[in-house]
Amino acid sequence: MLAIPVDIEFLSARSSLLFGNASVFAIYNENDNTFDFRKNPGCGNGIKTAEALKSWNVKQVVYSFLGDGPFQRMIKDGIDIYHVGKERMPLGEIVKGLKENLFIQVVPSNASDYLDPGTTSGDCQCGCSHD
Repeated sequence: MLAIPVDIEFLSARSSLLFGNASVFAIYNENDNTFDFRKNPGCGNGIKTAEALKSWNVKQVVYSFLGDGPFQRMIKDGIDIYHVGKERMPLGEIVKGLKENLFIQVVPSNASDYLDPGTTSGDCQCGCSHD
């Protein structure tokens, strides 16, 4: 399953820019080509958001802005992470882009090039200690 951060529970939604602050995730099931919308119980906390994705058996996630803490948690949990750029995108465009390998898979070796928490200070506010 693929998780896309969004702010509203509609198929016409566009991706949310801030991963941990997304109030909802659109969960795409490739087997039946459907979306299920789930409220983000960790909204405002990137680590708790990452934990929710694991509990939902998400295998892939996309983002625009993401801090190191949630990134490390999802890597540890075996979730594939893709950077889709810094603009909101329609859900269907994201699904199509992933199928066509248009997005960068972010892994520890290239994370410094693609991680940006999106905060004004540039500091991650994910709720972890980064130890």
